[in-house]
Amino acid sequence: MSCIFHASGPNFDVDSFLRTSSLVPDRVLHKGEPRGKKSIHEQSGFTMVASNAEMVDPAQQVLDAIEFLKANQVELEKLRHVQGVTMCLDFGIADRDVVVQCDRFPPELLRLAGNLEIGIEISHYA
Repeated sequence: MSCIFHASGPNFDVDSFLRTSSLVPDRVLHKGEPRGKKSIHEQSGFTMVASNAEMVDPAQQVLDAIEFLKANQVELEKLRHVQGVTMCLDFGIADRDVVVQCDRFPPELLRLAGNLEIGIEISHYA
């Protein structure tokens, strides 16, 4: 895994937004389309890779995510103003064989994400 940027909303016209945006998604999802064998997507949206760094290198994921936010700040600001759309950076991090696993986010990442109203999520993988 890596760090993935997600943007979605129940009434998000993702195709219309992307037609006028320089953002290039890795995956586009449409509300009502199949999601696996037994469910459908409840929202429309898209995902982009913010970092290709491995799960065992969260520090590099953070650096890459900061660069992603800086490089796409104008487009993410436009997306922030689309009613009903939520955004998130999902950091895929490997579980380590330690008593307590701590992963820290630097103020620069938190400031950039917060100013754009982008949430931060950690997905732990065995």
